Amino acid sequence: MSYDRVVAQLRSPEADVRRDGLRALGATGYPDAIAPISQLLADPEDDIQLEAIYTLLSFYHVEKPAVVKRRRGLVVETRSRSAAQAIYERGPFGLIPQPVPIELTNALGQALFDNSARVRREAAYGLGVMGRSPLDSYAADALARSLQDRDTDVREAAARVIGGLRVTTAGDALVAALNDDQTRVATAAMRSLGDIKAWQALQALTDQFQYYQSKGPRAEAAFDALARIAHASSQPMFSAQLTSSSANLRRLAGEGLARSGNREAAQQAAAALAGDRERDVQLAGTFAAVSGGGPGSSGVGGLIAALDNGAFHEQVMSYLVELGPRAVAGLEQAMAAPDVDTRERVTMVLGFIGGEQALQLLDRARGDADLRVVRAAERAIARLRKA
Repeated sequence: MSYDRVVAQLRSPEADVRRDGLRALGATGYPDAIAPISQLLADPEDDIQLEAIYTLLSFYHVEKPAVVKRRRGLVVETRSRSAAQAIYERGPFGLIPQPVPIELTNALGQALFDNSARVRREAAYGLGVMGRSPLDSYAADALARSLQDRDTDVREAAARVIGGLRVTTAGDALVAALNDDQTRVATAAMRSLGDIKAWQALQALTDQFQYYQSKGPRAEAAFDALARIAHASSQPMFSAQLTSSSANLRRLAGEGLARSGNREAAQQAAAALAGDRERDVQLAGTFAAVSGGGPGSSGVGGLIAALDNGAFHEQVMSYLVELGPRAVAGLEQAMAAPDVDTRERVTMVLGFIGGEQALQLLDRARGDADLRVVRAAERAIARLRKA
């Protein structure tokens, strides 16, 4: 059957015919199929909408949704409560460089107002995976409005994705969400306020931290947001928490001072956290040392050494991306590591740091003996060249 005839199936009045067309297009893997498939996000059948979201996700991420399809069933079952959420939580390092047609983001934005809460939630997380910053105004506004959705899961998804996509226009809506009666929505909104560096939220976040007396999930989320914004006015608070009884607060304090731009404060954090009993806190201290450019600035190697550790590699990868070109020399050395996980993660990080030197190293990684490293390098090169 010709491509045009398969696309025409998507407009059939028969649900089974539309479903067959969706699966045929999804099996091709052609980027040109993304826009036509997107029209099924408004399908009257919930199961077709959901399958369309999962099919589209397979174009954009190396991790595929764990979906069990029924050929003629009424529903699409998944092994996880939210397949799109599971992909979103894998983070950006597994993204496949693909064009993002306006038909896709508009359709996902429209699906945020679907009658089905499940469709709305999967559309939000799907947008988090497939959308790119800066997001178009229609989808950005739809996310902001979803912070008032009647379903808690949808509000939480919208709050998280706004930060992930750096939707800076949603700052005021996120501040309003701090008063959500569900803690997980409020804490997601706080994290996103930090991600978009919403300076207008500094006082509200500080008030939240102080109101909860530095304890509990809301206090930690507020402190995390402040550490991501890293405003000069928050530095005394960060310094005070370097000796907190809470390991999470010590780590966040170190991160806030590392990002502050104040080299002396960053070095203070590095010294205070160097001997901490918790490994993640030690790593935050190393991050601060490199950021501060002091005697411990050679500690990039200390960060890279944790790339093979499943408990801390995501934390370290984020630090290395933030450090940018300062991390490249250490990453080059790590390309010869005997551990395959380390080499693969090095290529992923280089793909987000960018620059001519990173491209040269990635081109070298295409000759790696392990196929995982080769594929990660090719995705990173494609992303950088597209950018």
